[in-house]
Amino acid sequence: MKTRIFTYLAIAAVAFSCQKESAFTGTPELEGGGVQLHFVCAGQNTKAVQAGEDAYNENTLTTIDYFLYPEGQTNADAYLHGRVSMNGRTSYNVLVNTSQLGALFAGAAAGNHCDVYAIANYPTEITSAHTDTTTLRNLALSTHFNGFEVPTNFVMCGHTKATIINKNKTKAAEGTVRLSRAAAKVSFECRIAPSVTITNTISSGDTVMEQEITWVPLLDQMGAYLVHSFSDGVVGGDEVTMNEGNLDRYSQRALADADADGWYDCAPFYSYAQSWNDGDEREPFIKLVIPWAYLNQQGQQAGQKQFYYKVPCPGLNMASNTWYHIRLDVAILGGDDFEAILTVPGEYYVMDWNTQTIVQADAEIKDARYISVPSRTYNMYNTNELNVQITSSHDAELTLKSVTYYNFVNKSNTNYTTQARNNNWITYNDNDRTFTINHTLNNDVSTTTFDSSPYVFTFEIHHADDATYTTGDIVVTQYPAMYIEELQSNKYAFLNGTGNQAATQVTGRDDSNNSLSTLVARNTINDSGDNTNSHLYRIHVTSVAGMNYTIGDTRLWPTATNVTTLNNLSNYMESSAVNEDMIAPEFMIASSVGKTQALSYKYAATRCAAYQESGFPAGRWRIPTKAEIMFLIQLSAKDKIPQLFTPGAISTGGYWCSSGVVFPVSETDVQYYDFNSTQVRNNNSGNHYPRCVYDTWYWGQEPDSAHLTTWGGYQTD
Repeated sequence: MKTRIFTYLAIAAVAFSCQKESAFTGTPELEGGGVQLHFVCAGQNTKAVQAGEDAYNENTLTTIDYFLYPEGQTNADAYLHGRVSMNGRTSYNVLVNTSQLGALFAGAAAGNHCDVYAIANYPTEITSAHTDTTTLRNLALSTHFNGFEVPTNFVMCGHTKATIINKNKTKAAEGTVRLSRAAAKVSFECRIAPSVTITNTISSGDTVMEQEITWVPLLDQMGAYLVHSFSDGVVGGDEVTMNEGNLDRYSQRALADADADGWYDCAPFYSYAQSWNDGDEREPFIKLVIPWAYLNQQGQQAGQKQFYYKVPCPGLNMASNTWYHIRLDVAILGGDDFEAILTVPGEYYVMDWNTQTIVQADAEIKDARYISVPSRTYNMYNTNELNVQITSSHDAELTLKSVTYYNFVNKSNTNYTTQARNNNWITYNDNDRTFTINHTLNNDVSTTTFDSSPYVFTFEIHHADDATYTTGDIVVTQYPAMYIEELQSNKYAFLNGTGNQAATQVTGRDDSNNSLSTLVARNTINDSGDNTNSHLYRIHVTSVAGMNYTIGDTRLWPTATNVTTLNNLSNYMESSAVNEDMIAPEFMIASSVGKTQALSYKYAATRCAAYQESGFPAGRWRIPTKAEIMFLIQLSAKDKIPQLFTPGAISTGGYWCSSGVVFPVSETDVQYYDFNSTQVRNNNSGNHYPRCVYDTWYWGQEPDSAHLTTWGGYQTD
């Protein structure tokens, strides 16, 4: 089994009204205000791993053409645009003066937006008279991928909104642009049986004889083509009108067993977006050529012949920024000339190009009876419908095994199997060999019945007349716009190097010997009472429909205003008070291991900066924003997660947020006071409880495995 893991591409282009220009490869020295734009190939600007093979320049950024528009005016020409030559740099500064900033952001008030469109690696600088996004997306591309040479780069594009943070700050505004490649990628690998024995029947008069002939593959002479790739496209990746001149056939590529695991592969093939009808003559396919030698009775090679195999591409279209992986386990002879080419379906995997790993399952092609599915696992992110075409030689039917939904409060799966059957949440159409998930999510978080956990569909498709020919279990996970994941803490926590004990409460201190309050004993976190929850909760937020919150980066870059007593901490990014109504796109809240006594804001913020739990390092935890605490309290009130913030009287309760104090007076009544409220200062002596959060959207979801039970130091990069 092959597993391929690749690294994330992250590149930043930064615009500032005034800056010091210098030769650099990292973040530049900045002055004044400006617009900071991050360019990534998938999702947020994360530290996790990203696909795309550097050996084939799939991540290379040669140039970026950027286009800035006042919000909502992308149907008109860009207000500002230009081209950046990257030259190996990871950032670049573009001058934007104060009047331009005001024009782009409608006066540059905090929270205002402008639209950003970017095109990477376009062959020439874009000087079109019309720079509306529709025109830009339809700029023509023509790349003949069919040679042996590695492409120098791939054209990509993306759109986002930049948001004003504070026009008087060094970084006045920022936004993240997700870049999508205009091309599609096709990779192929095959494994060949060591021999095939064929029985020939020979008749002579009344005499009938059977003769067995053994064939062995000549593995060092195999080759593969992609036939009918598409050479013309547009920047936006949409399909263009097809003519025969658009169709390419790749030059034959030799197959090699690079990993010595029995699987032979070659460099990827590429194509622009295209579609076809079932049975079209121009349908794209992999042509596999295998020479087989036949053996005489002494087991010696007595001759050889070329055999041909046609391996169809999955589905009926090839979409941009999509990776199609085909693998074939061959145990039969193919067609003995190209006109008699043998069609053999493989095992298909259709993924976003940025998929990290292919988890592969074996499928043998031994005779004319087969059934396969592009993948046995699918994820639906905030979408209500999924259609997937399978490959089957015979009529097939679907057997639904279960549809479940996890409840984090009572820690059990709710079974929706009967409801799914009665309401046709999943169906199978044997005429076009397609299964369909059609289930509408409730994403209105202002209601009490909104979906906050994934629905998991488990089913199989098998031949109607012989269920032993089956796809095996197919699992589709449907994630709502906001969903929760529960992680078991190992209960090991540290404060600036001081670890908690099994049975004894300890006190953590900063480097000036100031108390950061207590760490509870591990044995007390046993899920047996109030605030003894041994789970961390990871919250994924792509929509806050029905609530007055926004989604974005809640931190300041970088600052250490409240944590100067931690000598070994640098480049720490703490929560920003100005972002009090903002929620991070994905964050995790500490388990009850992190509970403590009331502290001043300074030491509460320092405690979070110095906090480590279950291998999630110090230097990355922070005080939550007001919106994040209120959102979590409301999730508890609606029975989506257990209670994490203890209700109590105003005089004794209160949790620090980045801009003040939140008092969960009851599960449904939440009060909030900001830093300027004398009521907070006078009535509560300025001491309240911290509950720290961790930005998994930025740092990734995996802990530092080397420090699950030991102090790992401060990790801020």
